[in-house]
Amino acid sequence: MRTRRSATHDSSPSSQSRNSPVNPASSKGISLAEFEPQTESRRVSVSRQNSFEKQSPSIVPCEQEPTSPAKPKERSGQSLTLPEGWKIRNLDDALKGSPKPPWIIDDLVLAETATQVSAHPHGMKSLAWLDATIEAPAKHTVWQHFTARSVRSTLFIESEDSTWVIEDRIWGFAAGLGLKGKEDVQGFHYLRTGPFDLVDFENKLGDILRYYQVDFAVLSTLQSLLKGRDWNEQSQMQDVNAAIVRLAAICPLVVITHSPWDKKAKRAAGSITQAANFLTTMHFEKVSTKGDGSNFVHVSVDSKLGAEQTDFSLRLVTDGEGKQKQVRGILYEGTGWPKGGGKAAVLAAIQEDPDATPREIAEHLGVTPRYVQRLMKEMSQERKGKVKK
Repeated sequence: MRTRRSATHDSSPSSQSRNSPVNPASSKGISLAEFEPQTESRRVSVSRQNSFEKQSPSIVPCEQEPTSPAKPKERSGQSLTLPEGWKIRNLDDALKGSPKPPWIIDDLVLAETATQVSAHPHGMKSLAWLDATIEAPAKHTVWQHFTARSVRSTLFIESEDSTWVIEDRIWGFAAGLGLKGKEDVQGFHYLRTGPFDLVDFENKLGDILRYYQVDFAVLSTLQSLLKGRDWNEQSQMQDVNAAIVRLAAICPLVVITHSPWDKKAKRAAGSITQAANFLTTMHFEKVSTKGDGSNFVHVSVDSKLGAEQTDFSLRLVTDGEGKQKQVRGILYEGTGWPKGGGKAAVLAAIQEDPDATPREIAEHLGVTPRYVQRLMKEMSQERKGKVKK
């Protein structure tokens, strides 16, 4: 019994070929793809395509209409009052951009920001930044290298050392810079406070910074400004960090902190969010060379802006010998570690933390893990030699 041919079969490609030029290959039921060199992937592709065409002969691709940007919702008729200093912006504001604060000390300190400087006690961090507060308004440089062309007024706030200790250091720096009196550096100021609560005295510090129109100030040290707060607890440090951010909006702050470097966390000690409140963090590693006994510090710099110099060395300039030795200045020595200083730093790091891996020490000090492994091996052999003797 014959069945009637359906409309679907009448409109199939084979039916349409009656009124169109006939390809000899297609008339024999052979795909044109068979005349082309075929790889295995090509055969699979053709097979899948033929299968799809047999199952869905009536599917016709269509053009997708372009989508238009979503229209913003209409704002409610309610009024909105924002806190002081808050401003909700949009993409146009971002594309236009806000003016970037100027550098106060090129590549080191930016206006309206805070900088954290960490090191072990006696790591020369406060000493170096005391020198910076004197040299910047006097010579418009810091450590005789970084430019501070716009600095006119500075303030060094000391909460630990006695007044006579600070003044002895100031005397030495003044002698090294050739300063005879106030007229040579009218913009330098220092304040010895003793320990105090930074949160309670925030407004008073703000008044002082405004009165002297300070271009940058140094707070030494953070541990004396906490009034019993646990600096490892974010809940206890939140008010302190907020005060630092607000004071930095008045003038840039350099905050000194006694802190070792956490090699595993790759940050200074303290609450995990501590460094987030500072645009730039700096860590000082003190190094003494065996040759002439010179003292250096290696400085590691990490900035949210991306610093041009991520590490450099400073040298302590002195005059005299023994008990008569007097500090005269801090001098920039160049990028990287001082000559021989890298080895001394690695050996010190191994002794300080015997459980640290070569990679952890290498990443912190900027040397190769193989170099650390070699020094570890040498230290181990020296110990074995001493035991045998």
